[in-house]
Amino acid sequence: MLKSICAIIPEKKLGDVNKALHKINVSGLTIFDTKGRGENLPEPNQMGHWLYFSEFGDSNTLLIITREADVEKIVEAIKTSAGIGKIIITNIEELIDIQKNTKGEAAL
Repeated sequence: MLKSICAIIPEKKLGDVNKALHKINVSGLTIFDTKGRGENLPEPNQMGHWLYFSEFGDSNTLLIITREADVEKIVEAIKTSAGIGKIIITNIEELIDIQKNTKGEAAL
């Protein structure tokens, strides 16, 4: 079975997470620039001499499609390297590679 891993992490943690995923041979990854708010307040921004607090913090949302057998090691790599954020794991009903015209695991 194929799984989708969606990880919402602080923008400043993207480099660390990317290195950790490279170490465990995760080759495919999609990154979205996102903003959000949660329990933790965003860091203050400086505009001239003034500090202001944005209502939304900058974050990145990572999308990884993988085999079920690899989910645990990917999640652990993200948790260890990011230290903060959210991870959502869902089942993929069907995956299609348009260019190769393949389906399922062959489409990875």
